Amino acid sequence: MDISLRALRYFVATAEAGKISEAAVRLNISQPSVSAAIHQIEEKFGLQLFLRLPAKGIQLTSDGARFLERARYLLAQAEEFQHDASAISQGIDGEITVASFVNLSPTIMAELLGIFREKYPMVRVNFRDANQHDIISGLMTGQIEIAVTFDLALQSGFSSSVLATLQPRAVLSPDDPLALERSISLHDLCTRPFVLMDLPHTRDYFHSLFSDQRIAPAIAYRCISFEAVRSFVASGLGVSLLNISPATDVALCGRPVVLRPITEAVRPLRIVLLRSKRLKMRPALNVFQEVATQVLPALAGPL
Repeated sequence: MDISLRALRYFVATAEAGKISEAAVRLNISQPSVSAAIHQIEEKFGLQLFLRLPAKGIQLTSDGARFLERARYLLAQAEEFQHDASAISQGIDGEITVASFVNLSPTIMAELLGIFREKYPMVRVNFRDANQHDIISGLMTGQIEIAVTFDLALQSGFSSSVLATLQPRAVLSPDDPLALERSISLHDLCTRPFVLMDLPHTRDYFHSLFSDQRIAPAIAYRCISFEAVRSFVASGLGVSLLNISPATDVALCGRPVVLRPITEAVRPLRIVLLRSKRLKMRPALNVFQEVATQVLPALAGPL
């Protein structure tokens, strides 16, 4: 390629700054260097990238705008290539053991692992789907190296970093009169049969939301998956609370559910990246942690 990536970066910086002088300041180089790079590109491809406006700086031409789009794409690809090449040179391969809280696996973890595999195809992920009790036990015994889970029953021997915060929301059938309300009080939920997410530590969390208000839910059904909870609610068997839900409001039974925020100020659940402090972090684990920290907040956003 006759045009250097540096010249493309100078061009993109100029287009974004609107002035060659401003681009030179941002790039910490001389103004003639920026001008020369732009001239080189225009001469090479026979394009006029900018209109020079006296006292107003410069303005992209239509050709320049199209060239800018492609230059940005090429620079992004070059950065990705450099990142991948660095991973190869650092010997980032092998196998890591990663666990996910069972209800995060279909909503977040599948996407996260897909992104990670694209970036680091030489790293084999031994994945485990587990409840909080088994995740904590696995981390303590070394059977699990790192986990994406909730901040439930954490102990001092763990290192955790918060990736996202999820508020509990009422789960209702559209036919329930409460579904017409903008927000739902826990006191109102107590007037309906309650479908409890019945997993270790998870059940304690939901019980605590009610006990903090000095009330208790009328538990009618207990389920161990959020999709079962949603289907029970959608079928008119009760109401519930969940902190996570898939992108669709249709439960697996084919009926919809309605989500509403809780009126009271209640404790949220935080998605954390969890590992034992005794664990020595290998390069493959470090890059998994980096990818999870970068992409998981966006993945958790719609939940």
